[in-house]
Amino acid sequence: MTTYPIAIELTAWVELGLNQYELTLEKVSRLTVKRTDDVLHTRELTSSEVDSLLKAITGISVPLAEDVPANPNHKPVSSYELIIESAHFSLEYNWEDIDAQTSNTFDSVSHLAKLIEKIGHFE
Repeated sequence: MTTYPIAIELTAWVELGLNQYELTLEKVSRLTVKRTDDVLHTRELTSSEVDSLLKAITGISVPLAEDVPANPNHKPVSSYELIIESAHFSLEYNWEDIDAQTSNTFDSVSHLAKLIEKIGHFE
């Protein structure tokens, strides 16, 4: 079986801050964490991190849009844009934390986003 590189981009707007995570899963898998255009951190991923990411990617189910009644008491504190690309597919998701709180349709993409943020966290 031929395998192809996978590129993942996650842009997270959390409490007015902007973090960008760029991952490439291939022979040498890498993670780059940016804030705006400044590169904060770059490193190679471990094989267990790559395995966790691949497991999360294969578990993704496409969320369906749901009409959630607007509630003025709910204000989003974070929003996400997740792009997953390979030679044979391209998937893009956009959601706010409120979308994930009011429905389970974003569970699989939220799980992948949280995994990327966890892997990208550094001191």
